[in-house]
Amino acid sequence: MSWQDGDIRKAFQARRHKPWTVGYETPVSADMQTGPLEVTGKLPKDLHGVLYRNGPAMHDRGAGRYAHKWDGDGMIQAFRFADGTVTHTGRFVRTKKFQAEEAAGEYLLSAFGSAVPGKTELNTDIDEMNSANLSAVYHAGRLLALWEPGSPHELDPETLETKGIYRADSAELLRPFSAHPKVGTNGDGDLWNFGSDPIASELSVYKLSATGAVEVCRRFAVKDLPPMHDFAVTQNHLIFLLPPALFDREKLIAGKAFGLSVNWAPELGTRVLVIDKRSWSQTWYQLPPWIIHHVGNAWEDADEVIRFDVFANAEPQAMATGWNVMRGKYVHVQGPVMTLVELRAGKLPQVTRFDALEGEYPVIDPALSGRDYEQVLCVARNRTRSSGMPDWGDLASFNVKQGTIQSYGFGDDWIAEEHVYAGRNSQWAVGTALDTVARQTVLSVFNVHHVGDGPVAQVRLPYALPLGVHGTFRAL
Repeated sequence: MSWQDGDIRKAFQARRHKPWTVGYETPVSADMQTGPLEVTGKLPKDLHGVLYRNGPAMHDRGAGRYAHKWDGDGMIQAFRFADGTVTHTGRFVRTKKFQAEEAAGEYLLSAFGSAVPGKTELNTDIDEMNSANLSAVYHAGRLLALWEPGSPHELDPETLETKGIYRADSAELLRPFSAHPKVGTNGDGDLWNFGSDPIASELSVYKLSATGAVEVCRRFAVKDLPPMHDFAVTQNHLIFLLPPALFDREKLIAGKAFGLSVNWAPELGTRVLVIDKRSWSQTWYQLPPWIIHHVGNAWEDADEVIRFDVFANAEPQAMATGWNVMRGKYVHVQGPVMTLVELRAGKLPQVTRFDALEGEYPVIDPALSGRDYEQVLCVARNRTRSSGMPDWGDLASFNVKQGTIQSYGFGDDWIAEEHVYAGRNSQWAVGTALDTVARQTVLSVFNVHHVGDGPVAQVRLPYALPLGVHGTFRAL
């Protein structure tokens, strides 16, 4: 089925009777803005700031419809909390790719799951393909839109206007640059990040100071480096989880999309690379063959025993979901489950899997990044959810010390998205969920200590936003 000639668009339109497909529509307008929105419940008086979210949104151009849900150009959403009110602004990131394709009225460049003949990662500068669509981070007074194969894009934090590629004070471009930088693990405001380049089999590591100065930019050759989306940071170590997903250059040359040019090699298991930030020495561990999704947090004790949580999936078929939903199709396959891992030097890793918590998007209080912690917030899928309904319907709180779960269910026809803490040491979490029947995105505020009690306040937008990926909260 060709994604460029209208076949996928026709398949999607034929299934638009399914309410959840509203989450994969392309917005009618390239920019969105509201005045103050009606609040149900009561907004906390101490909640001031901006929730920024990012995600693919330009799913359709001309006759074409992207083949994968991660392909669309990024659209930044800003929810501003001030004086007891909430407003919303949404703008596409005006990357070079977005502007060229907007002018042409069609897709010109390959994306993760959609290949344009002759325009691959092997013969095109990666920032020409940059869709800036996976995450947003606010650091050192700058708002950055992230797309991990390429460079960050800087945006105006007030207007969301695109300023262009961000390279800080580095002589080198900060690319690849993952969607999950970790802030504050070695002091107030420092930022650690990495980048995975499976084509060159090169791992990049970065550290930016609290003022945005590049203090570390190192490249490591790693044999059979897979695509990686997230990592973990402790006081003294960087932890990388390498799933057994190997890049196949011949498939990319033959015209496959990058996302289809990866081979599952379970015999390799999941390799764990631990890099000591003090000496840059490397230690390797081995875990079962997993698809690695997201890490909530990691920390190390006085004996440098490393502990972390991760959502990991033993079922690689679940990765097909990204292609299926773009056609309006979905049949549930077991997703990632909460997994706790302990690493001791010279010992086999200890692993605890919590099959009762199938979920995604783990987040912690940012004040505890790289430090001992108890609570992880995440979205979750309950066992009664229809097999034909994608994603997650609950917000959950997981205690990593006790293994206990409390959760709130939005509803069978809702899709819950990532919720984040409203700043360091905040008792509030904010995030979005899609009411698919009402065709509206709903912003919720939860007390992080009482997630099971439900939201203390909610705001309904007059429209549905495309389902996003990751975001951050800028406290004011």
